[in-house]
Amino acid sequence: MRKQPCPGRNSRLSEPAQQPKRITASTLLTTVILVAIVQVGALAVSTVNIQIYPAIVNSSGTSGDIAGAAGVPGGSPAATAINILFLVGFAFAATLVLLWLVRHKLVLSFKLLVFGSMALAGFVLTVITVGDFAASYLGPDEGLIVGVVASLAVVAVIAYTIFVKNRPWLSNVVIAFVGAEVGSFFAGTLSPIGSFPWMTLLLPLAFAVYDIYAVFKGPLKHLVGSAPGLTLNGLSVRLGEFTLGLGDIVFYTMLPSVALLYVSYARGYADGLYASLVTMLVIDAGVAATLYLLSRRRLLPGLPIPMLLGVTVVASFLLLR
Repeated sequence: MRKQPCPGRNSRLSEPAQQPKRITASTLLTTVILVAIVQVGALAVSTVNIQIYPAIVNSSGTSGDIAGAAGVPGGSPAATAINILFLVGFAFAATLVLLWLVRHKLVLSFKLLVFGSMALAGFVLTVITVGDFAASYLGPDEGLIVGVVASLAVVAVIAYTIFVKNRPWLSNVVIAFVGAEVGSFFAGTLSPIGSFPWMTLLLPLAFAVYDIYAVFKGPLKHLVGSAPGLTLNGLSVRLGEFTLGLGDIVFYTMLPSVALLYVSYARGYADGLYASLVTMLVIDAGVAATLYLLSRRRLLPGLPIPMLLGVTVVASFLLLR
């Protein structure tokens, strides 16, 4: 999470001349409301897929299960640790690759890599969500056709914003949509619904710790500072003066969906919806606190405060019955 650079100034984040702008109550409220809208969208996706996610896990296993492929029993502490380390390590490696491409001025390769990852996620998850929703009204074959058409439309918009012209409002909508889909998918497939979601709750905390390192000392700081106009395109949502990374969006939307899916399974949809709304409010309070602290710095990690609050609330709902 960062502030937009001032026009006409050096965009490197270490430049002392760049001073944080004053944050008003209206800009803070607007940003939090927009984050809440994306979270509600993810809850809608989770509601549509509330029967699909368990079927995916039952048929192909949990997503991100590297430990299982290595022969470590799934669900064990060792498996959870291996899976989390792999996912965090993958994010670190991907950032290093993007940084290398930027520093070597391989702009087209950079854009192709961003497009490929966004298009793959957008296509697959839109087929699942839109196809399932349409199938409930039109039938399975017609639903699949609608899902594929919608997915191709999402991919086309992603391609347009990355390769042709980056219209901020259009880019924001499609990135927020894909981020909400990914957050919902992770919520429903990282851990089997019906068990305690250790993997699903520990992963956001692990990425919150990584976010601190990545923003202040790691490659993300250098990536944003090397070419901010390029690196943010396709990887972030611009909300007024603030920029939320795609990872921020994924985890902001993931935890309310975790509350909805897991509490609904244990105690019914009404309790799950209540838990998800409480989780959403707590995370948004953490976002507001982070934005307030951002008024004193040019750059801050967007995950630690919201994730700590959100995981605490979700765990409380699951443990205190």
